[in-house]
Amino acid sequence: MELHLISRAGDHRGWQSVAYSLAGGRRPVVVLAGEAVSETEPSVRGLLGHSVSQEVVPILAVHADAAVRLATERWALVDYEALLSLLLSADVVVAW
Repeated sequence: MELHLISRAGDHRGWQSVAYSLAGGRRPVVVLAGEAVSETEPSVRGLLGHSVSQEVVPILAVHADAAVRLATERWALVDYEALLSLLLSADVVVAW
């Protein structure tokens, strides 16, 4: 599994990296942390360059960060323990 951890909202380089992985036929998992949990589906669609769906690119958000920022987007939430498990099980981790 290829995991992209994005922590800054509107991070063009992070989403370009995700788009590059998708273009290469990979299906990366994206975890939003920090201020990036405030990304919305339209903002991600604009940054990624095409529609967003869980089948194309699973997007998760860190629960504690979403709670602090009152983020209300539909992203599935993960706690820190689940995030650590994802990081340890990933073949590739790309952090932005």
